[in-house]
Amino acid sequence: MRASASITIAILFAVGATQTRAHRAPGGWDYPFECCSEADCARIEASAVRETPSGFVVTIMPGRHPMWASERRQPAVLDIPYQKARLSPDGFFHLCMNDAGELLCFYSPGGGS
Repeated sequence: MRASASITIAILFAVGATQTRAHRAPGGWDYPFECCSEADCARIEASAVRETPSGFVVTIMPGRHPMWASERRQPAVLDIPYQKARLSPDGFFHLCMNDAGELLCFYSPGGGS
């Protein structure tokens, strides 16, 4: 019985450890777990970002983000209010999105204003 409980606890720790792992940004910092589960985040080109009075408009062309495959026919266009923008630790833009094109996290060199 004790061995069974120990095995169960070990399995729970192993599962928990894999579920809380995010992945590393190209600049060497880790995307937080709430933003990324191994493939949702990527650095994006500044040319994909347009600043507006209320935030940012990000246009991701097919194949330019791991979650927006080349097979997609249309770009993903995300309106991101300033209050949802986070400060980028490496000075580049980063976008975390799901495969439906929905925002998870957005990093801007200047953060949100």
